[in-house]
Amino acid sequence: MNMINNESARKPKLGLLAVIIGDTIFGFSFLFSKLLLGMVTPSEMIAIRFIIAFIVLNIIVLVNKLLGDKALFTFSLKDKPIKPLLKLAICQPCIYFIAESYGIKFTSSSFAGIIIALVPIAGILADVIFVKAKILKIQIFCALLSVAGVALTTIGASGLKSSTIGLALLIVAVISGSMFYVFSHDAGKYYNPLERTYAMFMIGSIVYSIPAAFDIIREPSAVMNAFKNPVFYGCMAYLAVISSVVAFMLLNFASNHVTVTSATLVANLTTVISIFAGVVFLHESLTVLQIVGAVIIIGSVTIGTLKNQ
Repeated sequence: MNMINNESARKPKLGLLAVIIGDTIFGFSFLFSKLLLGMVTPSEMIAIRFIIAFIVLNIIVLVNKLLGDKALFTFSLKDKPIKPLLKLAICQPCIYFIAESYGIKFTSSSFAGIIIALVPIAGILADVIFVKAKILKIQIFCALLSVAGVALTTIGASGLKSSTIGLALLIVAVISGSMFYVFSHDAGKYYNPLERTYAMFMIGSIVYSIPAAFDIIREPSAVMNAFKNPVFYGCMAYLAVISSVVAFMLLNFASNHVTVTSATLVANLTTVISIFAGVVFLHESLTVLQIVGAVIIIGSVTIGTLKNQ
């Protein structure tokens, strides 16, 4: 069995760049998700997104196979341990998307944003417990500071409303968000980034098609009307191709080149990007607290990641 040994050629700077680009893409995804949720239900949006992403991945694999000896990459899920891949796919996107979506449903957006911002803290714990990595005190400080930055950007948006079930689901999302990098790193010993991304969206499209089917049966007109709207195709193209295929391939690549702590710390940049997208494209208001919070996030992420290089 040939293992994909990325450890012998770690590229921390390239991996960090991949995380930054991936999380920047995720930051803009909130804009497109907001537009789509005005047309379809959350389960329909996620299912269609994942199905399209899986189709795109199959096209990439097929085209590469047709190139024969000139193939650009290797792709094979055979004769490799399936357990690492299943753990990755179940963690992300299955558990994370479900926990985050319904966690937000049972809490206020500001409360959910603050809890999800705890992913870097969970990342530090994952690094220590599972990866046995050495964590610097400055990284712990920067992780806590980034949470404070997120709190400043979101606390003025709405009241901090929560519920027991909402909090529990958001904590599950935080844990799965940090464990994604651990599981991707482990699966990376056998599977390349494309193979990992392929498995994630194959399983994700199956899992999310079930609740989406019930929504479509209950109200088929909503989806039919969405398909008549040109905006639907543009938004879905971004979410399915850019925010799913491209972004997750970047993160799967990065998982073998940066620590869980660095990767999860950078994740809070999505808050800054989403605010920027809302102000520029949706003409949302920008408060002083949001500006201060964004500066704190950018500063803490910069210091925390540079100290790990």
